[in-house]
Amino acid sequence: MKFDLTFPKYAARMTRFLLVFLIVGTGILFAWKGWTYGAAWALGTLFHILFYKLMVVKFNQWVKAEREPEFIGQHLFIFTTMRFILEILCALAVVFSPLDILAFLGGLLTLPVATLAERVVGLIKE
Repeated sequence: MKFDLTFPKYAARMTRFLLVFLIVGTGILFAWKGWTYGAAWALGTLFHILFYKLMVVKFNQWVKAEREPEFIGQHLFIFTTMRFILEILCALAVVFSPLDILAFLGGLLTLPVATLAERVVGLIKE
C-alpha cells in the first residue's frame, strides 16, 4: 500500500521553524535574563522538536509494518493528545527546578507560532 508522505514533510518543516525559534529565543533570553531563562526556553522548544521526531519515527515504523492509514491517523491523534499530559508533567517539573516557568511556557508556545509561520510561508510560496 502506498502512503502519503505529507506528514513527514510537514514535521521536517515544523522542526526547522522550531529550531530557529530555539536558537534565536535562547540567545536573546540568555543575554537578557540569564541562563535560567535561556535554558527554560530551550527546553520548552526542544520538547516540541523531539515530539515531532518521535512522531516521524513512529509513522515510519507503522508504514514499514504496513498498517492501514486509518490506524496511523488514529495513533498520531492519540500521541498528539497525550502530548498535553506530558507538557503538564514537564511544567510541574520545571516549577520545582531553578528554571523559569514562564520562559518554559513561552518555549512551549512556540509551536502555535511556528504553525502559523509555516502556513504563511506556504501561502507566500503559492
